[in-house]
Amino acid sequence: MLKSDPKSLVLPGGLIGGSIALGLMLLAAKPGALIILLAFTLSQLVLIFNVSLKKSAFKTAEVIRQNTRRVSEAIRQSKAQQASDSMVYSVPAEPQRESALPVFDVPVSPFEELDHRTSHGFVDLNAMDAGSRSQGVDKALSFDVDTAVLEDTSFENSECPRVKTDFIGGPTEPLPTAHPISDADWPDFLRPEKEPTFIDLPIEAPVVEGLYNTQHIHRIGVDGRPISEGPEDSMEPDISSPFVESNSKKVTSQRSNTSSDNPVQPSPRPQPVRHQKPREFKAAPTSLLKSDNNTESVRSNKNALALQGQKLVDTLASFGVDAKVVNVTHGPAITRFELSPGPGIKVSRIVNLTDDLALAMAAVGVRIEAPIPGKSAIGIEIPNKETSPVTLRSLIESTAFRKQTSPLTVALGRDIPGNPIFCDLATMPHLLIAGATGSGKSVCINAILISILCKASPEQVKLIMIDPKVVELSIYNGIPHLLAPVVTDPKKAANTLNWAVGEMTRRYALFAETSVRDYKGYNEYLKLNGEEPIPLILIVIDELADLMQVASKEVEESIARLTAMARAAGIHLLIATQRPSVDVITGVIKANIPSRIAFAVSSQVDSRTILDMGGAEKLLGKGDMLYYPQSMAKPQRGQGAFVSDREVESIIEFLKSQNYSTYDPEVADQIVSASAHQSSSQHKNDGEEDELLPQAVDIVLNAGCASVSILQRKMNIGYPRAARLVDRMEDKGYIGPFEGSKPRRLIITQTQWLEIQSKGDS
Repeated sequence: MLKSDPKSLVLPGGLIGGSIALGLMLLAAKPGALIILLAFTLSQLVLIFNVSLKKSAFKTAEVIRQNTRRVSEAIRQSKAQQASDSMVYSVPAEPQRESALPVFDVPVSPFEELDHRTSHGFVDLNAMDAGSRSQGVDKALSFDVDTAVLEDTSFENSECPRVKTDFIGGPTEPLPTAHPISDADWPDFLRPEKEPTFIDLPIEAPVVEGLYNTQHIHRIGVDGRPISEGPEDSMEPDISSPFVESNSKKVTSQRSNTSSDNPVQPSPRPQPVRHQKPREFKAAPTSLLKSDNNTESVRSNKNALALQGQKLVDTLASFGVDAKVVNVTHGPAITRFELSPGPGIKVSRIVNLTDDLALAMAAVGVRIEAPIPGKSAIGIEIPNKETSPVTLRSLIESTAFRKQTSPLTVALGRDIPGNPIFCDLATMPHLLIAGATGSGKSVCINAILISILCKASPEQVKLIMIDPKVVELSIYNGIPHLLAPVVTDPKKAANTLNWAVGEMTRRYALFAETSVRDYKGYNEYLKLNGEEPIPLILIVIDELADLMQVASKEVEESIARLTAMARAAGIHLLIATQRPSVDVITGVIKANIPSRIAFAVSSQVDSRTILDMGGAEKLLGKGDMLYYPQSMAKPQRGQGAFVSDREVESIIEFLKSQNYSTYDPEVADQIVSASAHQSSSQHKNDGEEDELLPQAVDIVLNAGCASVSILQRKMNIGYPRAARLVDRMEDKGYIGPFEGSKPRRLIITQTQWLEIQSKGDS
């Protein structure tokens, strides 16, 4: 900072800046210093930004000059048009006077004041020719102040038909005078009030004799020779025409007259092509299912339950076990008595009396749950003498089921207290169902499938069904949720599982490309980009034992990979078998399927194979089950939901009648024909090429990068086919390999691709 005086102004800016400021203050005072600084700043701006006032003035003058030239040219063109359409005047009643005056081209400025004649008339060419011959006038053009005669004798001796020319009319070109120019002579865009461009003449107006004179002219061809063929063309004005323009140009009216010989037929209006919209999915209504008509008369009354409880206490007392009944739970098929043992009584003593209690209670089978989870009591489960079925409709219509948002939420049945049992296959993530023949295993599968069909749309859930028994799941053929028809051949079933493995691999590639973790994140990504989400896939295998007998190695390997990895990809398995032996439910399969449902089995060994514990051998059958999900420490007993064959048929018939089957035959063929080698190589097909491959290459070349989402959006195809096209382009060397979240780079150029197409090697 530089100070000139302690009382003066302090000037910041360093030594140089302060010196300059001080000098300016001393030389020009404060106002002068500000003016100098402002002038200096403006000069620097002019130098830096190349600002030139002279150039700006020149540009403005040039624009004004160009606009003036355009207006002048437009006025000249308008005057030339009027000159070409003008007529000379002729008075037939008076004798023509000879007056040949020279004609000069007078340059007229559009800005000078001009006058024009307002009288109109028509030329009598016949009288003109006769007068000119009698007077010996050879000039092509002769006129005087009053009349103007146009003579054309170049084709006088020709016998060609002449065309009538009296359609030509309008004012002649005004001669340059000192009178002010009229508004009518200005072009339309310069007139103060725009005049109409046509005159409406009435159709019924009479033709006045003598007003129009007929004259024949010679028609000349393009080669300069006179045309002698063709009818005479009358040039009389068409009074029947409703509109005639003021400059003698005929204006076509809306009611155009067409020739009767060749009538012009109006072109038919093209009808719009109506594309049939895909029918909106309609879920099957629950009214097609049987309603729950249970009444209290079916169940035992309280007195009967109290008598059974007292009899149970007396039986235990006879064996020296002191206990009392603290609660009784009456379910659809089972009644559970909750006992509280006396002090010093071991639980094992009560458990060892199972057969004795069954004998005393005259029950088919007694199951003891010691202790009940969450309670300090022992549960003794005794079958009811009269069972009430659990209908599927009552479960689906419940409020708890409607609140579930997952499309794979299914209704299994009711527990002993009568509470509904729901499970979400998406969180389980796979389910194993085992039970002897007639235990209710197939009914449980139908209940699961009907629960899905009554809630989820085909865009949310797709099904693949494998039914080696042929008769159980074949009824579902034709529903819109199927990816392929029901597979009944065990060999094709193994191929189907291989396709599922390849589909899982492709989905994980898509997830990695978009940097998401599972199918939910990928669907959110697709939703943000305005694309259709990928559906969940549920693979239902009704009988695993037949598949293990035909191709045990391939089936076990595919199931092991799917159960271990397919959860995040949105692929889930539902496996059922009636022979739960260790050679069917191997350790590898059981280790990756933690959620299981056990129906009645023949031995404790089979129960241990399914549940890793006994208990299933004591089930009653007919829907009596032990539900053992991954989230529970012990199995939960319940009565499975019953759905009859007639109800299943009614649901399926409704879906077939109201919705179209949406599975692609090409995808269906690939599902049943896939092999293990194809699944491991992600369906690399070296034989038949996809017909959409050239179009896919063009799309990625235009986009500058390659990705599955681009092909889905541009080609309107599904994700499996788009992924195969990307893989095929990579195999052929058109695009680079997968690079994580980055799009695949292009290896070939547009020119190279055109060369490949020209050679026929695409």
